[in-house]
Amino acid sequence: MNRQHFFAMTSASLAVLAVPQTARAANGVPGHYPAAGGSLGYRRFGTSGPLFVLLSGGPGLESSYVDPIATELARDRTIVVLDQRGTGTSRDAAGDGSQLTVAGAVADLEGLRTELDLRRLSLIGHSWGAMLSMAYAAAHGDRVASLALLDPGGPDPSFFGGFGARIQARLTPEDTAAAAALQKSGQPPNKAILPGYFHDHAKGVAFAATVPDHFDNPDVRTAMFNDVAAHYDVKAALHDTTIPTLLVYGSDDPSRSAEATLDAVFPHAVKAVIADAGHFPWIENPVPFYAAIRAFLRSTLSLSGVAFRCGRR
Repeated sequence: MNRQHFFAMTSASLAVLAVPQTARAANGVPGHYPAAGGSLGYRRFGTSGPLFVLLSGGPGLESSYVDPIATELARDRTIVVLDQRGTGTSRDAAGDGSQLTVAGAVADLEGLRTELDLRRLSLIGHSWGAMLSMAYAAAHGDRVASLALLDPGGPDPSFFGGFGARIQARLTPEDTAAAAALQKSGQPPNKAILPGYFHDHAKGVAFAATVPDHFDNPDVRTAMFNDVAAHYDVKAALHDTTIPTLLVYGSDDPSRSAEATLDAVFPHAVKAVIADAGHFPWIENPVPFYAAIRAFLRSTLSLSGVAFRCGRR
């Protein structure tokens, strides 16, 4: 299996991590704003407290898989979840694909900042959403108040090799055979490789049985991955930034392939490693996951430069 194709498989598997079985309208108050080639949608959780923008992974995924994060954090703050171009209520804005670039995604996020009438954005991004957060900060550092990077991809495309290899190494022979069978039949191998993202393989298998088969936009994924490979590198722009930054990983997170590189880019960042968790720690070990985020959001300056490990209580 070539590396590019395996990346597509692993990215596609994120698609199945949907929020179970509730209507989108019930999960946040919807809004829209104009953007190049159409309009983009977002959802607002909470009605008081400071506002944070939450960016989901992918690229090309429905944003609803991060709804549990938005719902939990909205207990004491306002969370806005963006439907990125080509997904969810922004699906029709994919258009001819010319805006499906890193620069286009950064411009869409800048449009959201204008829509929300904010001088600076406080960003929370998961996986690809963390990469987009970094790309936005690289382009508009003076417009970013803080960066909470959850299970982040790397600051350049070099992390993909280690990321994919870590997922593949966790797959059992049965997982690999099931993925190959799905692929041979023309179906995405999402569910078969999902356990490779988890600390607990059995939890990954059980969870895969409960999620929908189709949740991503493969055209968006392909276009964005191609542009990331050609035009995404934030190392120089963000090196030693003064933006308060949080790095969160599950202890068995495949994103830890980028950990050393991100440590070098963000030497003053707060870092939390969530025990007994993989790429989706709010599913496997939510209590320390949310505690780490809340501690950072409450007091980013006082926590700057502190590293801590979060386990079960």
